[in-house]
Amino acid sequence: MTCTAQHYLVHLLRAKLVESKSRIVFVSSGAVRQVENPSDLDSQLLGGAGVSGMTLYPATKFVQLLGAHWWRRQLAGQCTVVAVSPGLIPGTGLGRGFSFQMPPNLPDAKSVPEGAESILRAFDRNDLPEDPEQIFLTSWGEWWPKDVYGKTLDKGLQEKWCPSKEAIEREEGVAAVE
Repeated sequence: MTCTAQHYLVHLLRAKLVESKSRIVFVSSGAVRQVENPSDLDSQLLGGAGVSGMTLYPATKFVQLLGAHWWRRQLAGQCTVVAVSPGLIPGTGLGRGFSFQMPPNLPDAKSVPEGAESILRAFDRNDLPEDPEQIFLTSWGEWWPKDVYGKTLDKGLQEKWCPSKEAIEREEGVAAVE
């Protein structure tokens, strides 16, 4: 099992999140569009699979967005769940480790503070779309149309990549903490 830490954390915090009617903001990326065939995720996300960072990053962000959709359905009427892209932020050093350096002068490049502002804005936006599947806020402050991340709307994939708390604990050999 992979990409479970954030998902498991939400499971652990679920009762408190629901009690406080929290807004959960998943930091995502437009890189989810680079996942051409979601059936490749099984092999790409295996530990030691040897895939490049340029493949791994979009794959993990794709699974994370599947989780955002899954949690939005699970917590409907109890919490608000959105995803947001901070934008293309060369200053994060994202390309380190896979021999890729993002030039800071790319047309859509943003500074680290600008990216952080995009994330912070997601916490208090009141213009949430009526369509519960439209959850992705761009770094430009717009709600992305669903066709941009359409593959992540597959409920079968959401179920596959979003195991229960008990399944995670069983798979990872983690004792439940009460």
